[in-house]
Amino acid sequence: PVHSPRAWPLGPPSSPAHSNGHASAQPKLLEQKKPAELREKVESRRQKIASEFERLHQFLQEEQQAVLRRLEDEEKEILQKLSENAAKLADHSTSLSKLITEIEERCQQPAIDLLKGIRSTLNRCENIRIPKAISIELKKDSCSFPLQHFALKKMIKKFKADVTLDPETAHPNLILSEDRKSVRFGGTRQDLPDNPERFTYYPFVLGSEGFVSGRHYWEVEVGDKTQWTLGVCRDSVTRKGKIRPSPEDGYWRLRLWNKDVYTALTSKPTPLLLRVKPKRIGIFLDYELGEISFYNLNDHSHIYTFTETFTEKLRPFFYPGVHTTPLIIRPVTEWE
Repeated sequence: PVHSPRAWPLGPPSSPAHSNGHASAQPKLLEQKKPAELREKVESRRQKIASEFERLHQFLQEEQQAVLRRLEDEEKEILQKLSENAAKLADHSTSLSKLITEIEERCQQPAIDLLKGIRSTLNRCENIRIPKAISIELKKDSCSFPLQHFALKKMIKKFKADVTLDPETAHPNLILSEDRKSVRFGGTRQDLPDNPERFTYYPFVLGSEGFVSGRHYWEVEVGDKTQWTLGVCRDSVTRKGKIRPSPEDGYWRLRLWNKDVYTALTSKPTPLLLRVKPKRIGIFLDYELGEISFYNLNDHSHIYTFTETFTEKLRPFFYPGVHTTPLIIRPVTEWE
């Protein structure tokens, strides 16, 4: 029997031509929506950047006012000392004038009387102390731009992270301290469970803490070690067998090799020339901004910054080299 179109609740079946036309229209519609989606993403990012810079501007204004107040207080303190010193110098000048007058008067007396009083006069001369000169040198303040940023000295205190080492990730040759703040290479491979988190080929260990947002700062003492590697990596990196630890595989690291060869381990390793050998490294992670930065705390200089879009949990990374000297996670430095 011939069915009426009403027998099809959703309308008559589409012909192949109609189906193909509908299918071909889908990608076109998706592409047409992309500019609007892009505008939304750009606007969201623009607002976020504006918010971040607004907070930074406010922070810098507050820091500027604080530095200017300290400078004004220092000026008042030095002026007060100069005023007090001027008064002391005036008293000193008066005392000297009296002594000169006294000596001149004694010189008019007979020789016997002169000798009697000369000892007393000389003693009084010895007791007169010339006031010390007051220095007008100003103290160093945060406007000396430590670590390239005006207020980074205070920012790192705000964002300092209490990093500890995760023994579940440590290669069997690595020896961790009881407080999990230091790691060194041991010559004997330990009999440890081969759990999924543990590195088994390279002597690596990760921090217990994972970061999925925010800003975090920690410091590692490298001392006089001749090799080490520090940085961050994705929590999802492969732990077993031979691996290729590069940014494409989720590793962002700084390395010292062969005593004085410093390298940023980018896709194609980037050689670095450091003026001062660092004995302590500062590591600053800005997850939202997508930056991991390294600083030489011996001369407060910036070493290198990786730029990436982070989408997974990141964890601090440590390789102590194959020497017995440890890497040590230290409390954040109180900079002068």
